[in-house]
Amino acid sequence: MLSLAVALAPATLAKVWTTVYRCDGVTPLEAVDPNHPTVYRDIMVGTRLVLVVSSDKGEYWWGRLLLSQEDAQYGELSGRGYVAIPANYKDSCLASAGKGARAIPVDNFEVVGFDIATSPSRPVLPGDWFVVDYYAEQVGTCHVGLYNNLSISLDVLIETLSFTHVPSRDFNGDTVVNLKDFASLASHWNSKADPNGPVAAFDINSDGRIDLGDLALFSEYWLERTGCGNAPQ
Repeated sequence: MLSLAVALAPATLAKVWTTVYRCDGVTPLEAVDPNHPTVYRDIMVGTRLVLVVSSDKGEYWWGRLLLSQEDAQYGELSGRGYVAIPANYKDSCLASAGKGARAIPVDNFEVVGFDIATSPSRPVLPGDWFVVDYYAEQVGTCHVGLYNNLSISLDVLIETLSFTHVPSRDFNGDTVVNLKDFASLASHWNSKADPNGPVAAFDINSDGRIDLGDLALFSEYWLERTGCGNAPQ
């Protein structure tokens, strides 16, 4: 496979990058600093994002979108429209990647994610090639690597997407932080909070009491959405 990839690789490789969107697939997730565009603002646990891999050229390309097993404790990548024979997330392969494009699951003792490749024999266009979903599972930092395999050395890192997950303010799980969540917080005002107790979720700063510190942190995510619709009842 490597020799085939090298043979097919053009003299000047395409520029390939990832854009991170909110769950609607339209609204970009903001970066912390314009000078570090792949380090994103903190998101709440339970947030769903959309990662789109794009290119400025229409040509054969083979790479990977991966999490280390350690990072996979915090975030999850998932494909769309899985078919078993041959294994492929067909709906994660967009039209510009050409018929025969592949998004193949990878899961071993080191990494999880996807092998992604445009069509080797059908027309490929510049534009959006692949789409993968991301889910913030627990508090912590998660890194997603985009790799190029069209080189002598496999898994050449193109970029690293960095996400930091903070405790959710969406206490009732309806995918939006609003008055219902504020009412839940207020109902436990000035309560002591055991980290393993039933009101621990409202102690956002983990100082053992639900007070102004938690209200300030709660307000930072006012009306922010974790998903694009109501959670199932």
